Formats: sequence, C-alpha cells, structure tokens
Amino acid sequence: SAGRAPTDRGYRYFVENLMTPSTLPANEQRKIRHQFHQIEMDADEWVRLATSVLARSVHNVAVATAPRSTAVSLKHFELLSISDKRILLVLVGHDGTVTQQMLTSDESLDQERLSALAARLNEALAGKTSSEIKAWAAQEGNVGPTVGWVQDMLLPVLESMLSRMERPETSQIFHEGLSHVLHHPEFHQPERVQQLLELLEHGDMWSSLISSALGQDGVQVIIGNENSEAGVRSYSVVLARYGFEDRMSGVLGVVGPTRMPYSRSVSTVQYMSQLLSDLLYRTFNPNLPEGNA
Repeated sequence: SAGRAPTDRGYRYFVENLMTPSTLPANEQRKIRHQFHQIEMDADEWVRLATSVLARSVHNVAVATAPRSTAVSLKHFELLSISDKRILLVLVGHDGTVTQQMLTSDESLDQERLSALAARLNEALAGKTSSEIKAWAAQEGNVGPTVGWVQDMLLPVLESMLSRMERPETSQIFHEGLSHVLHHPEFHQPERVQQLLELLEHGDMWSSLISSALGQDGVQVIIGNENSEAGVRSYSVVLARYGFEDRMSGVLGVVGPTRMPYSRSVSTVQYMSQLLSDLLYRTFNPNLPEGNA
C-alpha cells in the first residue's frame, strides 16, 4: 500500500498469504465457556451471549442468526376467533419456533367450531413438514366442514408458514457491539454511523451473505467490494456456519471496517461457531459424555 491505507486486494493478499493462523488462549476459552454454562439451555440466549462475547473480543459489531431446523415439522397449531370472520392462526414447529398469521374466512366460524377443526387437523398433520402437508392436501378428498376454506386458505398458509421457518436466512438477526465501532476513525462521521445502523436494521440485506455462509464449511472472509450486496461494500465481514447442516444451523460473524484485526476476528469467529455447534449437538444428544461433542 506504499504507506497508504491498503486496498481491498491488499487486505485479501494479507488474509490469504501473510496472516498467521491463531487460536484463542486456553484461559480465554475457559472464561467464555463458563459464561455459557451459567445460562439455561435456550438457543436464542446462547446466540445473544455469543454476539456479546464476540463483539467484546474483536471490538467490532457481532451478528448472528438464531439456529433453525432445515426441515421443520408441525408440532401443533391453534385457530383463535378474533372477530366474525377474522381468525388468528398460531403455529408451533417441532423445534419450538412460534409464528402466527391473520386469516379471513368466507363464513362465520365461532371458537367452538375452530377448536374442533384445529383438533381434527392437528391429529392428521402433526409431525408433517411443509412438503408433506402439501402432498396430504392434494390427496385428501374430504376434510369435512368448511372444506373450501380449509383447502383454499388454511392448508396453503400452514404449508407456507412451515416453509418460511425452514429457511435460516429469514431468521431474526441479533447484533451487538455498535459502541465498539464508534471508536474507530472510520466512524467519526455521522453519515457512516447512520449507514451502519441502517445496515444492521435491514435484515434483507444479509440474505445472500447468510445463504452463502450456510452452504460452506469454515470461516469466510469477505472484504469490501467483494460483498455482493452494495450496502455492505464499505465493510469487511467474517462469517461462519454453526450447528449441523443436515438438522439445524445458523450463522455467526463480525462486521467492521476493512481495517480490522483479521487474525483475531477469524480465530474468535471460528471458536464461537464451534462452541455453539457443541452446545446444539449436546442438546440433541443429552447422554453424550462431557468432552465428546
């Protein structure tokens, strides 16, 4: 860079050829693990803690998505009468995820009829994924009273809600550490701070980055203009998938100026993603001996 701020290509050369791989010191790893053992077995709380620890460790913004199953099946759903023809559908996935949507019926359905309908359909659909519900709806010739509304609206909406829950890139994005980046000279201008705030608040800008990270192993380092999303091209992003690809996964990473401590960021993201993976694995395998995750 001849004494100037390195270009994106310069940082890329450093990351690929000059950066010394490192691991977190053992005492730091023990301290981090101790914090996780102090909280309940709650995946969302793990993600919140992970972003907080990561932000403090690298002095940049940490981002993460909550873990989501790759094939969510229906645990149960409820139909609640809101008004004469307005109905609230509350759906619970097998992984505990809860989502809801408002529906409109062509006829008046009181709570007693709605509860009976939900009970009957729950018995038939519990444990099915979105694709299985679609297949069941196509084969089932008679679903009883209100058949038109059930076939035309309720079943397609159930299928759509489960399908959205199966896409980790649509998960809530947690972030922490904005106060850290405000100390960097790149963010002394108010417009840069506003730009970063907008980036963190608009989750749709992260979709392609999250999808890419979910499809790859290891830590990804995306520098400046290498980002496909225009809004992220002023920053570097370090991301890694956590969890297990065939069952449940999420994404964890760091966002900051291109002048970031890449070695520290990569090693910390790598460690935190492995820690979250171990915690999730142990949740699905509660009888696993300690230290064998």
